[in-house]
Order: sequence, then structure tokens, then C-alpha cells
Amino acid sequence: MDITPVYELRERLKVGAVAGTGLITEDFRLRRALENLAPLEKASPVFARIGQLARAVLEENCPDRAGALLDALTLVDAVLCTQGVVDAGGELRPLPAEKEELPLSVTEVPYSVLSALLDALCRSGSGRYSYVVELRREHPELFQDYRVQSALVAALGASYGELAENAAEWLIQDGHSSPHTWEAINPLLRKGFDPKGGKEMVRRIRVMEELAGAKANSFYLEQLPQAAKDVRTALIHALGCSQENQELLLRIRAEEKGNNKKMVHYVLASMEGEEVWKFFRTLAEKKPREALTFLEWSSREEATEILAQIFLQVLDQWQKGERKADKDTYNILETCLQTLPRKRGEAACRCYRAAAALGTGLDVPWEGTKDIMQYYLPLRAYQNMDQVFSQVIGNILQYTLLLAPDPELAVLARELYDAYGGVYFPAAMAGALETRSPEECQELLEDFLSKSKGKSRKELQGRVWQALECLKADEAGNYTLCTMDTDMMRERQRMVCHPGNPVSPGMYDLLMSLKDSWTDRLLAGWIRPREEEGREEICNQVGAYLYSRALAAKDNYEYLEPLKKWGFKECSGLAVNHFSRKRTNSVSAWSLECYFRDIPGSPESRAAEARGVLELFKCGRLKGAKGCTEFLEEYIACPDI
Repeated sequence: MDITPVYELRERLKVGAVAGTGLITEDFRLRRALENLAPLEKASPVFARIGQLARAVLEENCPDRAGALLDALTLVDAVLCTQGVVDAGGELRPLPAEKEELPLSVTEVPYSVLSALLDALCRSGSGRYSYVVELRREHPELFQDYRVQSALVAALGASYGELAENAAEWLIQDGHSSPHTWEAINPLLRKGFDPKGGKEMVRRIRVMEELAGAKANSFYLEQLPQAAKDVRTALIHALGCSQENQELLLRIRAEEKGNNKKMVHYVLASMEGEEVWKFFRTLAEKKPREALTFLEWSSREEATEILAQIFLQVLDQWQKGERKADKDTYNILETCLQTLPRKRGEAACRCYRAAAALGTGLDVPWEGTKDIMQYYLPLRAYQNMDQVFSQVIGNILQYTLLLAPDPELAVLARELYDAYGGVYFPAAMAGALETRSPEECQELLEDFLSKSKGKSRKELQGRVWQALECLKADEAGNYTLCTMDTDMMRERQRMVCHPGNPVSPGMYDLLMSLKDSWTDRLLAGWIRPREEEGREEICNQVGAYLYSRALAAKDNYEYLEPLKKWGFKECSGLAVNHFSRKRTNSVSAWSLECYFRDIPGSPESRAAEARGVLELFKCGRLKGAKGCTEFLEEYIACPDI
């Protein structure tokens, strides 16, 4: 049945609605459309009803012409909506039985949410970064949708650098968790790739390298001849995924310049092969500092052997008096110390033992100066500063142990601690937290504290903090050892974590005996579930300790969240002590609101604290900006808000 006359009638009715009902009776095209509808009216009652309503609009004595026009339009639209057809070519094929077999993922999510996310990823403008990050944290499943993955690939070129970097990391994370992610984004990463492009192309290579590795080697090789600047550097780094590229890298080593030449050497240092290490050994004989620089991020045994040969030779020359405390000695030693992290095995142990035996022998002024030799501290997890030779060796050993557990180095760290004392305590504790029982870790801490009697409190607290700050615990009861690893080849940092030992009850007692704000932060971070068997008693003890420390602190705001997480219910005196000790005796309504939002305790006890602070305002001991007393009065009336 041809329903073209119905479409024509709807068009004339819409024109009449726009022109106004005062002129619609003179519309001869509308009358003609009704005449064309006549055959359809005889074929179907619904079309007959449409014709009846439309003719009522044209009647001279129509009492409500506008209403009749709307009725006719409504029925015509309703009928035409039922006549729509959607069709697609191809053969029907049943979906796979298992969802995991689908190459692409479609998430069932409201269009309003998905549209806003896609818009934030693909457009520019302020405010979108925080929205995307928050949505990723709260609803990571949305990012499995292939439409979002496509938008993430596009976001690799976002003008806002942080969003582009996060997009790369999210694609990598999702790609590791699901192979379908790689199948979906692989064509998108390759499409429109510009080997002479900018940071977007660098990020594409990074994602490809992380997810495909050597599988994409043909693509790296195909793009390399035309690649320039940072894209070429990234492609050279990606070539390290395949041992087959060794000959190519050795060949282009002499052709490359600047950062690209450095990258070739960094990549070669991660490979095996006699030709590669023959080159590095020859370079080490001619230019030892340059060779060590290229070996800094290599953990291969050959790299450690080259370092040990240079480092031990310098230390031996120093002890024999063949070297002076001059700039040349400083430079070669600093390079050795920068290369020592990540090195393991028997050769690395020889380096640590020789350096420890030398002790403070190198803690001397430079030739012609009064300054003691200072060395860059590779332990970037804690601080970025210079330290003297006798201190930095233990820190490098601790840093290496935190990057990856190593039983041989853990034994060495304890050996050096027993032989040379507290400077090696953080390294010994790192090894114990990885390989020993919680009780043995407690014994090590007890031993250190007993040997530290009579030493400065600042040094003791600093060693304890450095040794234990790396140990983290979540509310689910999982302990991890964490440190920051700096990848200078890509100029970015990443958090490295691996399982660590739980904390024994005696460890809590030892730390509480120190009564130090730094160790209080350690205790605050080791929160475990109160409901866990045997945990209620220790939760009560640590909660009571933190409460007493909070009462004595000049500013106790940082104790509030730990007290709540440890399940401590008391808050008497916390707010009054906190605000009465303010040096300026002046607070804002915002600071009051933040404090009472985080304070522990029952509604009644929190209201009592608010009354105490309000009394400070009334007696003049505390001054505040506009709105302070009003907030307190409202809070006292309803402390649950």
C-alpha cells in the first residue's frame, strides 16, 4: 500500500500550523491532499479517521479549529511512526555463547552518562579532566565499552597533557586485563599514524609496546625510516621488545644523534648477545662514565660485572692513595652510585661489601675546599637530596630491595647491618619485610632501638621512618611494600608494589613507645579490619594511643581520620584543644565545618565538643569570621549533618 498521500497531508497540516489557523481554510494544497487521501480512507478505518479530523479543520463553522488541527496532526504522526522500517544487509549470525568470546564490548549504560563521557574525552574545555578521572574511579566498567576505548585513543592527542597521559595508562591497564581491548584499539592506534608527529604518536607507540610488545615489531620497523624526534625515540625503545632487532640497533648506533643515540644504548643494555656486551666492555675501558650511564637501568648480569669492575677499582685506588678527593674521583663515584640500583647477584654484593668496609673513608672534603663529598641519592621514594658516601650505600641497597624482592640481597643487608650498624637498618628491614616472618621483623626493630640508645632522637626517628614508610596496609587487611621507580628513558614515574609481611602486635607497641609524629603517621596507615580475628584489642590500643597524642598535639586535625578508621569512639577534648591552641585565635566557618565533618565519636559527644568550641567564641578566647557561631549552633542542633 502506497501511503505517500498521508505524508503529503502531514506536510500541509504542519504548514497550516505555522501559518496560523486563520488562513488554513484557504489552503488549496491541503484540500488537494485530502482528495488524494480518499482511496486510502476506503481501505482502512484509521485513514478514514485521519480524513475526518483533517476535514473538520476546513469546515466554516468549526468551533475549535486549532484543537482540530492538533488532533489531526497527532493522529497522522502516530500512524506514520508505526510505518518506519530499519534494515541492514548481510546474513544473520547467532551471538557467541560466552560473553568473553565477543571481540568488542558494549556497556549497558544510560546515554546521558556515555554521551557526557565521550564529550569530555573528545572535546576541549575546562572541567572535563576531573569528571573523567572521577568516572574512571567510580565506574571503571564504562571504559570497557568499545565506544569509550575509541574515544580514549583519540584522547591520546588531547591538549590537556594529564588527560592524554591518563588515557594512555587506562588503555594499557584495560589491555592487560582483557585481550579484547587490544583487538579493539589496535586498528585505531595504527590508523592515521604519523611517524613525524608529536606526543600523541609517542603515546600510541607506548600503548602498542606495552600491550603487543614484539608482536608489533613489523609496525615499528615499518615506521622507523620516516620517524623523527620523539616518535623516533619511542620507536627505538619499542625495538627492544624483540631480540631480533639487535643487529639493526648496533648498526644505527653510530648514525643516531642526541636522545635517539642514548636510547639505542639504553635498549642494547637490556639485550643479550656477545656482540652487544663486547661493545659495552670496550666502551667501559675507553669511557667508563659514559658506559655506566647507559647501564643505569639494566639489570643484566653483564651490566653488573662491568659496574663492579669499575667501582671496585676506584675504591681500591682510593684506599691505596692512588686517587685524590678531587672532581674526577667524585664524578666517577657518583656515576657508579647512580648505576648501582637494580643490580643484583654476586658482583653487586661485592660492591656493597667493599663500600661498607670503606665506611666513612670517603666522607672527606674535596681537594681545595671545605665541603664534604656529597652524592646524589637514588632512593627517590623518600627524598631527593645529596648524602655522604657512608649513608648513600645503605639507601641504594634498600631501594633495590624495594624495587623487587631478592633473597641474596636481603641476606646481605642483614649482614651489613650486623657488621656496621644503623645506617644499614632500613635496608635490613626492607629485606626482612620481604623474606622473614613478622616476629623476626619485630626482633630486628627491637635490636635497632636497643642499639640506638644514647643516639640523637632525630636520627633514630629518621631511620625508623625510612625503614617502615614503604609498608602500606589497606582496610581489607593487605600489606604491600611500595616505592617509586623513575624511568628516565621515558621521563615518567610509576609506583612499584609487591606483597609485604603483616605487622605483629609487638611492632605496634615498639612504635607507640617512640611517641613521635612521624611514627604516628605509620600507625595511622596500618589500619586493619576491627572485625578480623584478634584485631579488636590492638585496634583499641592504637586508637587510645592516637587519641592521647591528638589531645597533646597543637594541631590534631591529621589524627581525626585515623581515629575514625581505627574505630575509636571518644572525642572529648579534641575540638576544644585544637581550636584553643590556634596561634592566631582566629578561624573560619569553613575550617570548623571540615573539622567537625571528620571528628570521630557519637552524635552526642560531637555536639558536646561543638558546645565547648562555641563557648570559646563567647568568652573571647577564639575569634572567627562571619558564620562561625551560626554553624556551631546549627551543628549542635543536628550533629549528624
